[in-house]
Amino acid sequence: MRNALKVALGLALVMGAGACSDYLSGPGIDTDPNNVDKLTRPGALYFGIQAAQVVQREGQLARNAVQYVQQVSGNSRQSIGFDRYTTKPQDMDTYFGAVYGSTRTLTGGGGLLDVRKMNQIARKLNDSLYIGLGKVYEALIMGYAADLWGDVPYREAADSTNLTPHFDPQLQVYADVLVQLDSAINIYLPASSASNLGPGQDNAELIYKGREGDLPLLYTAVAHSLKARYYMHLAERDPSNYDRALAEVGPPGLNNGGPSISNPNDDFQWYADGTPNGNNIWWQFSLTRADVAPGSALVNIIKRRITGGLEDDARAIFYFSCADCNGSPNDFFGFRPGGATNVQVAPGGDAGNGSPSGNYSFFGSFIDGSLITNSSGNFRQQELSWTEAQLIGAEATWHINCAGCDPNTVVPAAQPYLDAVRANRFYGTLDGARVQFPALGSAPASLVNIIEEKYISLFLNPEVWNDYKRTCLPALAPAVPAGSHAPGTAPIAARLPYGLTELNTNPNIPTSTNSVGTPITSTSRNPNDPAPCPVLNYVNSTPLAN
Repeated sequence: MRNALKVALGLALVMGAGACSDYLSGPGIDTDPNNVDKLTRPGALYFGIQAAQVVQREGQLARNAVQYVQQVSGNSRQSIGFDRYTTKPQDMDTYFGAVYGSTRTLTGGGGLLDVRKMNQIARKLNDSLYIGLGKVYEALIMGYAADLWGDVPYREAADSTNLTPHFDPQLQVYADVLVQLDSAINIYLPASSASNLGPGQDNAELIYKGREGDLPLLYTAVAHSLKARYYMHLAERDPSNYDRALAEVGPPGLNNGGPSISNPNDDFQWYADGTPNGNNIWWQFSLTRADVAPGSALVNIIKRRITGGLEDDARAIFYFSCADCNGSPNDFFGFRPGGATNVQVAPGGDAGNGSPSGNYSFFGSFIDGSLITNSSGNFRQQELSWTEAQLIGAEATWHINCAGCDPNTVVPAAQPYLDAVRANRFYGTLDGARVQFPALGSAPASLVNIIEEKYISLFLNPEVWNDYKRTCLPALAPAVPAGSHAPGTAPIAARLPYGLTELNTNPNIPTSTNSVGTPITSTSRNPNDPAPCPVLNYVNSTPLAN
C-alpha cells in the first residue's frame, strides 16, 4: 500500500481527472509537515488534512458517486465511461492512496497518517482539542473509505513501516470509527485545560474559521451527526441502528437541542474561496472540462414534484444555472448517463434527453441570462448539515414505526422532521452568505418523499449514493451500455475498485470475495448493503408545462 501512497499525493491531488489546480498550498503546508521531529505545533498538518479532504469529497470520488445516482450525467471523455460503471483500478490509484496520505512528499498527504502524526504532536503538547478534532477527521476519512470500497486497511494502516497492511472488514471499520467518535465526544473535545489551544493558536482552522472559540461544541455536534450517518449505513444489515441514528439526531426542528448539528449556521462546509488554488472543485471542473451536465433523474424528479405541488424551481435554477435558460425550469432537460439518447423507456415515449443549451454552470452563476456573481468558485458545499441530520431523523423514524411497509406509506411520526427541512431550505454558502431557498409547505412523510427530499437537498454530496444503496430510492434505471438504446441488465454500481498499485503490491488485498463472502465485481455490494436494488427501465419524461 505504501507504494500506492508514494504516487497518491506526490502529484497535485486535485488534478484528479486533470482538471483542477493545486489545492494543497497555504501557511505551513510547504514546510515538510511529515517530519514530526521538526514540527512543534500540529497546525500545518491540520490545515493540510482539511484541504486534502475537500478533494476526496468534491473530486473524482464524488463525481463517480453522484453520476451513479444520476444527479449529473457524464457526457464527455472518461466521464462517459464512469457513468457506465467502467471505472478501472488505475482511475482510483490517487484517491485510494489519499485515504492514507504519503510519508515521502514534502506537501504531506492529509490522510490517516497525517491525522495520527497531528495527534502525536498534540499529545506532547497536552492539547486535547487537537486530539478530539483529529479523531473526528479520522472517522470522516476512514468511514468514507469503508463507504466506497468496503473492506479497507485501517488497524495496521497507520504504521508507515507496514507496506502490506491487512484489510479490515467493512463492518469492523465502521465500529472502530464510531469508537473514535465516542472518544472525541466524551473525552477530548470537552476537556478543559490551559494547554487546549487547538487550531486557533496556529490560524489553521478552515471549516469554522472565525469561530475558533466554539470549536469544541461545533465539532461535538459534527461528531454526533457523523455517528448518525454511519448508523444509517449499518441499518440495512441491522435495523436496530435506526434507533441509534435517531438518538444522535435528537428532536425535530431548528435549534432542536442536538446532539447533532442543530442549526444550519453550524453546518460543516468544505472550505472554498475565489482564488485559483481555493475554488470549489465541482465548479472548477465544470468550468474547465464541461464533462458533466444535469442528470435526467434529478431534473425529472424536481419537475415531477413541481407538478405535484411538492417543489418549486429554485433549486433547479441554482444547481444548473444556464445562460440561455431564462430562469425557467421548462428550459432544463436532464441527460441520461453517458449522454445516451433515444433511450428505450417504459411504457414508451420521449426519454426527455437533450437541452436547448449546453451552457451550464453550477451554483448560481447565471440567472435570467445574466452573470450574477463572478465568484461562484467560492461556493462552500455542505458535508454534514442540519438538513441531513433532520432527514436522517425522518427516515429513521419512518423505519422504526413502519418496518416492512410499502415505501409510499405515510408515517405521521416522521412528519415533523421532513416539514422542518422543507420550511428551512439551506444549501451551502456563496459569496459569504448562506444560500436559502423559499420555504415549502408540508409533504406526506412517506419513505419515497423523505429520500427524494434528501436526494434533492444533498446535491453533489456522495452521501446520496449511500442512501440509494440502502433504500433503492429514488427509483433509478441502470445506465445504457455503449452502442445500445436499452438500459443495462445489471444493478447500478455499488462500490469502487481498489487502486491499481494496491492491487499490484499488497498480497493481502481481497480480490475475489469480501469479508462476508460476497464476490467482488464492478456491481457487487459492500457488506453493509446485502440486498441488491431492482433493475428498472426508464420512464417517459417530458418538459414541465407552463
